Amino acid sequence: MAFPIVKKTYKAEDLEIDPYEVLRYLGYKKELVTADDLAQVEGFFSEARSCMKPAACWGRFEVELLPENKISFPYGEVYSADLTKNLKGGKVPCYEIFLFAATIGLEYDRLVQRARISSMAKASFLNAIGAAAVENVCDQLNEELRQLAASEGKLLRPRYSAGYGDYSLENQRGIFDLLTPAKYIGLTLKDNLIMVPEKSVTAVIGIGAE
Repeated sequence: MAFPIVKKTYKAEDLEIDPYEVLRYLGYKKELVTADDLAQVEGFFSEARSCMKPAACWGRFEVELLPENKISFPYGEVYSADLTKNLKGGKVPCYEIFLFAATIGLEYDRLVQRARISSMAKASFLNAIGAAAVENVCDQLNEELRQLAASEGKLLRPRYSAGYGDYSLENQRGIFDLLTPAKYIGLTLKDNLIMVPEKSVTAVIGIGAE
């Protein structure tokens, strides 16, 4: 059965950006975070949100788990013991997956680039805020897909991105071929496998039987 690619947009003001999570990205230990540290992070939130255009697209595809930790995706056959373990996580292995791509938009990259000219410290904070923001886009979409699966009596496996474990970054090419995120959310892939905009995420989510 063929499923369409679905586009989702979100409001920057609705993203839940935890200042503790931002500081974690910067190497802070939670127990050592001070009120001044939190205030410094939150001081950048208004400017950061003004440049965010959160969006995502997702599709539903069939997969087949093959012998010797190989997986047949619509874009080709892949070896990954780690992703195979993920997709076999329940009593019944996954025969379908959600693929998604999420971003907070190109203007945010430009904001960080401008900040680098005047203050590398500010740029570092904005980078970490952007990383936390796009993860929240992923979390919101993940919850929507969980609810969709639950309406069918199914459960989702934890999301898994190319570049994790032995699911190589090269799989980005196949993911982009399937999702065509440039068409839906303006997300492209460079020859060196860097995504543009940089504050973007792609992931696989296995759909398992309950």
